[in-house]
Amino acid sequence: MSGLTYTIAEGHTIDEFLAAMCGQREIFALQAGEDDQFHLVRTAAWDGERLTLGAYRQIEPLKSIFFPPREFFGPTLDESHRDPLPERIVIGVKNCDLAGLKIQDHIFGELPPGDPNYIEARQRTFIVTCDCTGCRETCFCPIVGQKPYAESGYDINISPVSDTYLIEAGSPRGEQCLRELSEFLQGAGEKALRQRQDGREALTERLIRQSARHGLEPGMDLAAAVRGAKDQAMWGEIAEDCVECGACNFACCTCHCFQLVDGVVDGVAVRGKQWDGCLLMNFARVAGGGNPRPGRAKRLQNRFVKKFDYFPEVLDCYACDGCGRCTEVCTGNIDIRDVLKRAADETESLHADPGHD
Repeated sequence: MSGLTYTIAEGHTIDEFLAAMCGQREIFALQAGEDDQFHLVRTAAWDGERLTLGAYRQIEPLKSIFFPPREFFGPTLDESHRDPLPERIVIGVKNCDLAGLKIQDHIFGELPPGDPNYIEARQRTFIVTCDCTGCRETCFCPIVGQKPYAESGYDINISPVSDTYLIEAGSPRGEQCLRELSEFLQGAGEKALRQRQDGREALTERLIRQSARHGLEPGMDLAAAVRGAKDQAMWGEIAEDCVECGACNFACCTCHCFQLVDGVVDGVAVRGKQWDGCLLMNFARVAGGGNPRPGRAKRLQNRFVKKFDYFPEVLDCYACDGCGRCTEVCTGNIDIRDVLKRAADETESLHADPGHD
């Protein structure tokens, strides 16, 4: 069944297929919430009445099931190992979250020595992606080189089209899964494939038009923009609206900073790990009290430099996938798209000024 595209066979439904695919795995899936939002929830079984594939990404970043907000390691001198994770499946993953895992994989899986808990979670999690069929006002994935649908990195991808679904495998275990569930599938026709392509192109164009309202367009060199605006006053002006809550860090699917926390519980030294954020006041403070970035402006600038300058050099991609979560959660109403546009404008003005080299 390798390399083929399927649809749901007559006499079966997508819910029957998804329920069979989940099997005995621990399930993470999307559930509709208020304000046309979706939430990532853990559940014991697939329930088509309660769960959904979702039209666009959920509120919670996917990284949270691989890199938990808080992780307790237990006594520092305890050499025993925790019980292995169960086999898991996450359904309804959108390409922005999938792209974000590339950054997490680099930090926790590829750089030595590697995080064994993260690596185990990745290995034991079966990923089912789903094309976006709509978008949030804050979405801008084409501007950072992403698409509203996955092309690789998944086990199974599902594309809603008209009154059916197109289903493809993207990994050996995805191919094995489709072989085991072949009774639910039949070959997809050309009409459905054309509908999918038309839908993908239409949504991409919608996202491009939406981004254009903020002065952004695909192909912009955001690395050069952020790099060129390094010494500009814009960072201090934008930082005036920042309240240092760290919400943008925690909502982001690529942010990966953490801190180890040591303490004493019942007289025993214990250790834990929790998310940290570069916009928090004490983010860069060291044990002696020194802080190389005591001001909000420097921390805000560092966030953009790392995402749009550092990672293009390291991984040849932005550490931003255009999900727009940071804009939605920002207490100070800072829109990442407006910051990028201003950086591009500042850089263009700087280069146009003959008084600068």
